[in-house]
Amino acid sequence: MRTGTSIIILVLFSASLFAMGLGAMPLTDPDETFYAETAKEMLNRREILTPHIFGKPQFEKPPLYYWFVMLGFKIFGINEFSARIASALFGVLGVVGVFLLGKSLVNKRTGFLAGIILATSVMYLVLARACVTDMLLGVIILYAFLFFFYGAHGGKGKPEWYLLSSIFLALAVLTKGPIGIFLPVVIIGIYLLLSGEIGKIKEIPILKGAVLFLAITLPWYFLMYGAHGMEFIEVFFGFHNVIRFLHPEHASGDVFYYYVPILTAGFFPWIAFLPLAAWQMMRRANEEIKKVNIFLIVWFFVVFIFFSLSRTKLPTYTFPIFPALALAVGRMIDVFLEKGFTRKMAAGIKASFFLFFTLLIGGVAGIYIVVRIKYPSVAREALIAGAVFVLLMVILIAALLRRKHTAGLIIYMASFIIIMLPLSYIVLPGIGRYESSKEVSGELMGLAKPGEKIGAETKFIRGVAFYTGSEDIIDVHPHYVITRFLKEKNRVWCVVKEKNHVQLYEGRDRPYDKATYVVSRFGNRIIVTNEMPEDGKFLMMRSKDEY
Repeated sequence: MRTGTSIIILVLFSASLFAMGLGAMPLTDPDETFYAETAKEMLNRREILTPHIFGKPQFEKPPLYYWFVMLGFKIFGINEFSARIASALFGVLGVVGVFLLGKSLVNKRTGFLAGIILATSVMYLVLARACVTDMLLGVIILYAFLFFFYGAHGGKGKPEWYLLSSIFLALAVLTKGPIGIFLPVVIIGIYLLLSGEIGKIKEIPILKGAVLFLAITLPWYFLMYGAHGMEFIEVFFGFHNVIRFLHPEHASGDVFYYYVPILTAGFFPWIAFLPLAAWQMMRRANEEIKKVNIFLIVWFFVVFIFFSLSRTKLPTYTFPIFPALALAVGRMIDVFLEKGFTRKMAAGIKASFFLFFTLLIGGVAGIYIVVRIKYPSVAREALIAGAVFVLLMVILIAALLRRKHTAGLIIYMASFIIIMLPLSYIVLPGIGRYESSKEVSGELMGLAKPGEKIGAETKFIRGVAFYTGSEDIIDVHPHYVITRFLKEKNRVWCVVKEKNHVQLYEGRDRPYDKATYVVSRFGNRIIVTNEMPEDGKFLMMRSKDEY
């Protein structure tokens, strides 16, 4: 298959997965709505330099991702599709990028297989359809590696490839800060040392690359310092880059093995083949393949160990290693297709298929149980979609066991396109009703009259702000704030979890002593007001006397 044909197939396939029903699911709290609300406020303020949320500057991330979301809003209007389109487009670019890197490091078929594997791994598929920064960062780092190896492999204009790699490192820093250059440089440095190619450093135009890097990154940081002074330095560098590494933001995730189950679930279903891929990488190989294996191993362990050492952990932090995993498994399958395996390796791949199918059945069952408990309105649809997918995978395995490899690949790709239809238009929008503040915000806009204050818990405040169009939503999460808020003389409205509303009256420390009214319920969110609605309609009243 020609390179151009491979790229077209990968683009069409991945775009169909990432763009299908992209705007059908409402933005979820709290992360998607954080980025969408920030970009919306920047657009409304015509502010390019400083990210804003709730009318105030926020220094959590540099501006590059916000700029892309703003561009989507500018072209397509402020909606869910335009908030996510940047991630979907970069998801497609990532699939193409891993193909090109695999082609450069090994061969075209390894790259093509890696592209299919990457596009259909759970975390990649999720992040390509989400309004969060992780896809952008992961793809930019991938292209920084791609252009570095284009330069390292020689040919005309190789210094220009190194400079292009520097540009992408700069873009990574404008996406997520210093980590955008720290991890890639450490990975490349260790790789050059272990592979015996440390001499290639002499070929790299380091001075030109540094000048180009600084010319792209420094202006924004200097302008931010000029506009906000030491507050920017202390919050952006001090808190978000240093303190969050040294001190956990969420104590429940502060364990070294945190990312083991995350990677297991995130690289599903291909995690079943990763042990065999690791074994295959340890076997005897020529010098070039040894170097490729060293690079992939270093890529994996540097990112994994760094974020495992970090005290603050989030599921998506290790996402930049997914291309490395896809390349490792793609290379293993390529070896099998090219010349087969030894008897032990053949037994290993049969065991991997068995594990794959076992995990698939277990995964579908587990997802159905979770959906039935948390999102009962779409449980039946989720079960049907899961059963159809399992059936398609049975057909796939039957084709592969008969050595119908091309047919198996087509069945696999078609299976994901088929299953994305009900997921995109029925299951995910149904789940969104529970995980988004869109419906509750629509209800609030009909209930709250001009001048009446609206509050929301911290997790919901971003979504309420985005969907109501108000920057004046009050965070009512601390107990003393919500009690003071509900005691105001005028009518107020707030969005809280029902269990937290109950705790207002059950709490031992100064329980709330006035009646409140629950007027609407959306999943675990309820709308509460401090006065009986004018029409006399409400779901229930709570008061101190009940407790």
